[in-house]
Amino acid sequence: MDQLDAMRSYCRVVEAGSFAAAARLLDTSPSAMTKVVQSLETWTGCRLLSRTTRSMTLTEAGRRFYEHCVAMVAETDRVLEELRASDRGPSGRLVISAPVSMTLGVLAPHFHAFQERYPAVELEVRLNDRPADLVREGVDVALRGRAVLEDSTLVAVPLMHFERVLCASPAYWARKGMPSEPQDLSAHDCLAYLLGTDATRWRFEREGDVQEVEVAGSMRSDNSLLLLDALRVGRGVGVVPRPLAEADLREGRLVSALADWRLEPRQLHAVYATRDFLPQRVRAFVDFMKVRMAI
Repeated sequence: MDQLDAMRSYCRVVEAGSFAAAARLLDTSPSAMTKVVQSLETWTGCRLLSRTTRSMTLTEAGRRFYEHCVAMVAETDRVLEELRASDRGPSGRLVISAPVSMTLGVLAPHFHAFQERYPAVELEVRLNDRPADLVREGVDVALRGRAVLEDSTLVAVPLMHFERVLCASPAYWARKGMPSEPQDLSAHDCLAYLLGTDATRWRFEREGDVQEVEVAGSMRSDNSLLLLDALRVGRGVGVVPRPLAEADLREGRLVSALADWRLEPRQLHAVYATRDFLPQRVRAFVDFMKVRMAI
């Protein structure tokens, strides 16, 4: 293993927090990772990591060397990317973490169009509604649709603003009656999205008047497509992203209620770890999605 590869592996060990975790990411063994770090310690003449059977911590020298490795690896990757891109454009593997429902319901055609535009980029799309740890999981870009992004250390580029809508099937409204005020929902079977910020309380606003309703129902899920299916068959009332429900609303399978009340909207963001030395394929994807999602 050359020194640059060793430095890459060292960065993985530090970022993953253990030899075993880094070994899984790099598809090798913990003992191989240990040998890499030992060789770097011999090379630098410094102890880089303090290790016990249960923990691993960076020494001061290890921290400084890690910062050096990050800069060296990033600069080398940037130069290589520019040299290769001068002839063929963006290329290589691009790992994307994306929400299940939004991808299957909205985003998939945009991914296909991106690959048509940049055929040398190999997409690896990981569908999960829970936020990915970009560094530990080796994710280049995460697409997240939330009201607020918690991790301020990440770069977040807004791609799409979307409203949410309260809706149910015509049969459900015929059976239970449509609410005239948000508080009327306390008498309804409310099907909630588990991973949202409003899994137990729905917040409505109208001309400065704010009402929060504690909701409960016969079903909750961490997947919006499953909730949509339950709404179509009349299981209850739910709050769903308008882009996912648009066809059902247009064709009458679902009917919205409380249209004069505003639910907190969401934004879809493209999230990545750093602005520095951004690979060309990442920049191309984010720029491409910004244009596509604005259509």
